[in-house]
Amino acid sequence: MLSYSLIALIIVGNLIYAYQCIFQTRKYIEKYGFGEGSAIMTRLVGTFAAGFAVTLTIALFTSIKGAWLLFMYGFVQACIGAGVCYQTIHSYWGSVDGVKTSAEGYIAPIIIALLNLLVLVTSWDVLFKI
Repeated sequence: MLSYSLIALIIVGNLIYAYQCIFQTRKYIEKYGFGEGSAIMTRLVGTFAAGFAVTLTIALFTSIKGAWLLFMYGFVQACIGAGVCYQTIHSYWGSVDGVKTSAEGYIAPIIIALLNLLVLVTSWDVLFKI
């Protein structure tokens, strides 16, 4: 089923960010020039990504029947993330001395949003069953 492959991609994407934020914090901070003070927030973001990946993994191995809200959350959060990151990169905060901005900050959430939307569309009949 196409939706299971899409869900697997969402899980992998979230796990990649979770791993980088939680277990490679210093490298991730240096990559973007966030500064040492950003470690707690970087790791906090990693926990959100890890939590979503774990929840989706459980749903994938049990049942996605009626689980539309998981993918709606993923879609909405990623859309908000893409918008906020785009705006931030193109504002004062994106030009702070030492900060290294990248389009990855909004392109990755756009991809995650699209994957969640595709799951919602392709699995409509299963996700909205109660």
